Amino acid sequence: MRFNIPALPPIQLQSIFQLFLTLAASLLTLRFGAGLVAWKAANNLEKPNYAVVKSLPASSSPTYRGSGNNVEVRKYEPYLIAETTVDESSMREAGGAGFGKCAGYIFGKNRPRTKGGDDDVDGEKMAMTSPVRSSGKMSGRNEKTKVSFVIGSKYDLKSAPEPLDGSVTVKTVKGHYLAATSFAGPPPSDERIREERETIVRTLRREGIRVKDEEETIVYGYHDPVITPNFLRKNEVAVMVDGSSLN
Repeated sequence: MRFNIPALPPIQLQSIFQLFLTLAASLLTLRFGAGLVAWKAANNLEKPNYAVVKSLPASSSPTYRGSGNNVEVRKYEPYLIAETTVDESSMREAGGAGFGKCAGYIFGKNRPRTKGGDDDVDGEKMAMTSPVRSSGKMSGRNEKTKVSFVIGSKYDLKSAPEPLDGSVTVKTVKGHYLAATSFAGPPPSDERIREERETIVRTLRREGIRVKDEEETIVYGYHDPVITPNFLRKNEVAVMVDGSSLN
């Protein structure tokens, strides 16, 4: 049996097409608006305090396709983190696995210190901070990666809530020097992280500045990977620097 489907008049087709364009434009506007709100909110989060010591032109290489930005050498003040270790050498993959554990601690999966250790009290919901930190070695030898959230400066080791998840620990990051590059985009691939790290190390060697660990790499993510548009997301790759080698 054959069915004859009547063709729509050109005017109706044009109306349907215009409706489709209007809906698509509305969804795109809503998506960008939500992303802009998330970007602004993340920019206002508390971050570790640091001072820029040097801003160095990045050393180029024939194969480098990275940010092209300067390498910034910073001096950080001490701060607290909630940290977990993920059995994953890929820093991008580890970030997703470790995020949930650290976020759980921040959002209330903890035991407040001020409640006398009572297991029945509700966990303390702590303020969000930035950035999300990942650190590990890029050797590819089944290394583990540490993922951590910064804890707000209102806390110290004695007042910060105790994690209920045994895989999460609260610790102090001592004052230190590091060198970093910044760039926009999605959470960086391991290849991009290696390229940025190599550029940092090459730049530091040119300046006679020593790297503390020849394998350790740190990645900072300042914005969420879902709502904030990639062109607004800020990423950083960094290495620890020997402060005594700075002139």
